[in-house]
Amino acid sequence: METFNREGYVATLLATFFTLDLAEKKRKELQATVELQAQVKIALELAQSPSTHQKLPERPIEGEWLERLNKMGVDLLEALTIKELYHIQGLSQCATPRQVEILKHFKIAGAVKMNKTMANYTIRRLFCEAENVEAWQQRPPTSRVMQGLLYINGRFTRGMTQHQAQLRLRKSGIDNPSKYREWKRIEALFIGVNDLVTRQRNATRKITWKRFYHYYDELISNGLPSDEISVEMMLTRIAYHQRGERHSDQFHGDEARLLAAV
Repeated sequence: METFNREGYVATLLATFFTLDLAEKKRKELQATVELQAQVKIALELAQSPSTHQKLPERPIEGEWLERLNKMGVDLLEALTIKELYHIQGLSQCATPRQVEILKHFKIAGAVKMNKTMANYTIRRLFCEAENVEAWQQRPPTSRVMQGLLYINGRFTRGMTQHQAQLRLRKSGIDNPSKYREWKRIEALFIGVNDLVTRQRNATRKITWKRFYHYYDELISNGLPSDEISVEMMLTRIAYHQRGERHSDQFHGDEARLLAAV
């Protein structure tokens, strides 16, 4: 059995999570012991913060998780609490979309590739500065919020902050719940077809709202109910059109050769 204390248990415990949860390339990038030790130290510091994840119990891990660690040859000299385990697991998980949004807003390098725990740590440090909190609250509305207001109300008031626009969107949802539900389905489709992993798997490019509605309206015009439209259906249509665009460039407008290729 391999043993380690809080300052020295990095390699065994994290290698376990990397093996389970990360792609080989990502795992190799994070194998440097010094980097892992630094990140585990940060994870444990986050776990000790009184303002993070209050609902997570402080009791030591037990049951299934403890059994899994024991089977993997991990013998803890000091018990990990559930909160500590949560943050250590976060070292092998991708940052959430909201975390990435915040990091990108402040132009933090490597935002997309950052893990969940390090994103949490970076954001907490950012928001220790009052001017950063103010800048985040006063940021302009995202395209999704603007599109939501346009879809439900048919208009969007310029000059609003993201916070003001979100409040307006929530009120619009209360006033028109059926339209709001339709919008949430559309929003989920837009997020789904633009997801990086999904695009890589389907060899599609990121699309704008204008393009999205073009493909979405095509499906609607074909008689498909809006609540039956799936990400897969949208991707099929997007991939077809984007392949056609690439082939059109390749064949210089030769329609017969284009149709044969597509």
